[in-house]
Amino acid sequence: MRSVLLWQDSNTYTQLASENRKAISEYNLNMLSALTLVGAVIMLLPLTGALLAHHRSYPAYIFVSLFYLALFFLFRIKALKRFILIGLYLVYSIFFLLAVCMSVVYSPDMRATVLLGVFCVMPLGFIDRPIRMNLFAAFWFVVHTVLAFVLKPENALVDMMNCICFGILGCILGNITVRIRLDNYEANRRLTIEKETDELTGLSNRRKLFQTLAYLETAGSKKPSGIMMIDIDNFKDFNDTYGHAAGDRCLACLGKVMMTFSQSFRLHFYRYGGEEFVAMAYDYDREELYSIAESLKIAVMSTVMDSHIITVSIGIAYCGNETVRNYENVIDRADQAVYCAKRLGRNVVCMEKNQSRQIAKLLQ
Repeated sequence: MRSVLLWQDSNTYTQLASENRKAISEYNLNMLSALTLVGAVIMLLPLTGALLAHHRSYPAYIFVSLFYLALFFLFRIKALKRFILIGLYLVYSIFFLLAVCMSVVYSPDMRATVLLGVFCVMPLGFIDRPIRMNLFAAFWFVVHTVLAFVLKPENALVDMMNCICFGILGCILGNITVRIRLDNYEANRRLTIEKETDELTGLSNRRKLFQTLAYLETAGSKKPSGIMMIDIDNFKDFNDTYGHAAGDRCLACLGKVMMTFSQSFRLHFYRYGGEEFVAMAYDYDREELYSIAESLKIAVMSTVMDSHIITVSIGIAYCGNETVRNYENVIDRADQAVYCAKRLGRNVVCMEKNQSRQIAKLLQ
């Protein structure tokens, strides 16, 4: 029963909802758009009936239809998208309010049929904390029950029993549905991480790198101010001497260092292949980028792995505010800077614009 009533396991919901925030927001936004648009159209049916019957309720249907249309367009504004849940609760509040009015005001001699449908559909309609959705349904149950006993006492008891049954059924099915959706989102998230993560180092893999490069070509994407190419010095000799298992431990150790740097700086690291890594840097000028690369070089050298000291050569391609049509070319520029660092004796940081100057200084 604990797995059915998800609201009893709030930690599970909080964790899953936090890790899949984006997918939940997209789903709720799509549901809000569908509900408001469909709601606006549906209101035209009772509006037509009210007009033909010369019933005084037609202004209410016009108002609700316009209200739903207003919500539909309002929640397309980016600034309002963080209030999606408020919009969804508003939409269902109107649905409940209309159903209650039909039950106790417009047709007091009839059963609350439409209200029973809303009790079943609402918990299935979006994703939120189940406890909040259940309390929302309970609130409208209390409102209808009180009004029913006041305005339609002959049918109030039957309506109350029907609403209890359909409300409980709707909430249980809603809780199960929320859990299933969250589990699916979590499974997809983990699968995506597995596809995009290098198992050995824990960094993003080459596949993710090329996805990022494709994204950088789209309008409005945040562009890196520079790209670093990091190459482990003499890694082939290290593998040949100490074995591939030691080489794997070396790569894993380097991955931890880079992950620490990604938490401290605006850097995103990718394993490019073999002993080569790429880092995208954001919002740094040339001097800052060079300083960060130097700090990374020192951090790697200061990390002792199985009593061995590992060093890296780093090449930097700084692009700043320049218009870049293909960031693979920037990676190639960083790669050329790595070759410069190798020629300078390894364990060196080389900025692409300074390559010739640094080599000339070495030859003097």
